[in-house]
Amino acid sequence: MCPPKAQIPFQTLLQSVAVCSLFLSWGVPLAITVAAVILKKIGYDASDVSVGWCWIDLEAKDRVLWMLLTGKLWELLAYVMLPVLYLLIRKHINRAHQALSEYRPILSEAHRLQHHSSMADKKLVLIPVIFICLRVWSTVRFVLTLCGSPAVRAPVLVVPQGIGNTFQGGANCIMFVLCTRAVRTRLFSLCCCCPTPPPAGSLAGPPEASAPSRTGDSGAQVDPDELPHT
Repeated sequence: MCPPKAQIPFQTLLQSVAVCSLFLSWGVPLAITVAAVILKKIGYDASDVSVGWCWIDLEAKDRVLWMLLTGKLWELLAYVMLPVLYLLIRKHINRAHQALSEYRPILSEAHRLQHHSSMADKKLVLIPVIFICLRVWSTVRFVLTLCGSPAVRAPVLVVPQGIGNTFQGGANCIMFVLCTRAVRTRLFSLCCCCPTPPPAGSLAGPPEASAPSRTGDSGAQVDPDELPHT
């Protein structure tokens, strides 16, 4: 018999994923930024690409390459990867639900419809939608910069880009904190200093001594004069 394959503990797997995410989130941007500084590609971009930031020098010959490396390439990839990841997650959830329904055939059709239209599914849909709505202004101004169009400095594009590039965390907070009933209720109770209501059973006051049972409990005291006489 072949020896059983060693299974990776779930905690170890989570730690590996966290380390990889930390490396991708901080290591790759750090390496790109250090390379841009060493190669002297940092300069004033007239806020045509990054609103309010002095980033890539527009006079550099390879400015398009560095614009892509320092943000636009990852932005364009996110436009594609987020919808793809959403479709894969939805496919996995549907398969898991179908497998669960085989073991629970008593699930009603109403429950299935409620599952498909759950709040979690709606939030899952909103993740790529909100990201695209917030970042599309930056992409539009990037394309206009490459085309040399004077419309790149139009306030109708600059203001939404300035808001969208910095409001992704706020949008996630609104969607996952303020739009979640349990978190919202707990947050409002802490902010308003409202005490949590006690359980329904505690409103009746302190428990009183129970009356002695008619059938005679083992711990009840019985008066000898009340005993039946033979």
